[in-house]
Amino acid sequence: MEFNQITKLERELVFLLKEEYSFYQSLYILIDKQKDMVKYERDDKLLDLFTEIERCHRRIQKSEKKIAELKEKNPKMFPVASAAPEVRKLVNSIMTLVKKNIGLVRENEHYLKNRHDRIQTELKELQNSHKIMKYIREADPAPLFVDGKN
Repeated sequence: MEFNQITKLERELVFLLKEEYSFYQSLYILIDKQKDMVKYERDDKLLDLFTEIERCHRRIQKSEKKIAELKEKNPKMFPVASAAPEVRKLVNSIMTLVKKNIGLVRENEHYLKNRHDRIQTELKELQNSHKIMKYIREADPAPLFVDGKN
């Protein structure tokens, strides 16, 4: 009887992990698309992508909760079922995808930090230009020379 329960739990884990693997593949594609948009400064769809990433974040939390519930329901059988070769293979595949996703996120952070720094520099230059223009406007009017005449 216990063998059947372990097999059933293993099938549930495999089913759940296959869904997760597919999800993390989609997440990788989404983050890669985000990287291209950030890298090539195509901001028109960036907000939609960030919204989608937020939805994915909630999905990850939901997945973690599912696994935790499965583990809580079957505390004795879970370690045995999770040691099955197919389960381990899926877990390793998901871990690889997560590492790749983290790498892409770091690249995005790098591009965004550089972009942020560039925008900050440009803003400072604009502020300096504004101060110079304000100073010039506040200066006493000087005679204008046109064709050598006052």
